[in-house]
Amino acid sequence: MSIRSELSKAWRILTDPAYRAFRADYKAFRAAHGRGTPDSFTGLMPGDVVLDIGGYHGDWAEAMAARYAVKAHIFEPHPRFAKMIEDRFAVRDDVVAHGFAIGRTDGELLLSDDENASSAFVTDGPSAKGIVREVAAVFDELGLERIAVAKINIEGGEYDLLPALIEAGLIERFDRVTVQFHKFSEGDRARRDAIRIDLAKTHDCVWCYPFIWEEWHRQGLGV
Repeated sequence: MSIRSELSKAWRILTDPAYRAFRADYKAFRAAHGRGTPDSFTGLMPGDVVLDIGGYHGDWAEAMAARYAVKAHIFEPHPRFAKMIEDRFAVRDDVVAHGFAIGRTDGELLLSDDENASSAFVTDGPSAKGIVREVAAVFDELGLERIAVAKINIEGGEYDLLPALIEAGLIERFDRVTVQFHKFSEGDRARRDAIRIDLAKTHDCVWCYPFIWEEWHRQGLGV
């Protein structure tokens, strides 16, 4: 990291209370769950279905299949990453790659091309086109009746997907939801709050580090 970036970070720590709070939350998250995407869950059984929504390279799905012997479905709309995942798991039956996003309606996504931060909500720099498919149709097609865990890290797409799941009643099929909300503007705080209010009707938040990671369990799950 450059001296300039270190000085910029130090200045933000001194002058920005929200940034200081975020850093404190991030340190607390790392102490409790480690550096990466949470992948430790109680009560999973071999053959359970998990969803890796925002798969990037498929590492989370690979870790879940290895640790718990579950079946993982990966959803990744970025064409370059989708091809990498498809090739990586081509001979596997326990990890299935899907080269599209899931959301409220069918459509196209114009994605920034920024590795694991690629997003439909960032317009600067190189871009790539991806596909989004209507989530209820995909669930019917794949026969997804119960999801033991869903990891959702889709760079702003959560503000479309989660309301779609809630409104369609599909959220009740999810035992656990581990989601990273993203803040691209101040309006995203209100959007996150509204989703959390609706999600709390069916799920309990078991831990939360705002705009880092949070985990929800279906009410009555008992794990």
